[in-house]
Amino acid sequence: MALYQAKLLAKEEMYLCVLKQGRPPAPFTQAHITITWIAKDKRRRDIDNLFASMKPYIDGLVFADVLVDDSADLVGYTLLYKRDDKDDTVIEIR
Repeated sequence: MALYQAKLLAKEEMYLCVLKQGRPPAPFTQAHITITWIAKDKRRRDIDNLFASMKPYIDGLVFADVLVDDSADLVGYTLLYKRDDKDDTVIEIR
């Protein structure tokens, strides 16, 4: 139940970010998404686990009508991991 709630919260958070930043005139039928994780600590991270944690946010983009669908036929990804003085996640869509 806690995992379900966390995923729902992530999806809603993405939806609210889209409303704040503005939707495209029409949902993208093709897209490339670059996800950059920024961490301030020196812990080692497995990038495929980080990507799996982003799935609810990508679902939020579909829910917010930014993407028509998030299937492999329509969306490609670039995954980046950086270190900086603050934690952050940046999602860019082209």
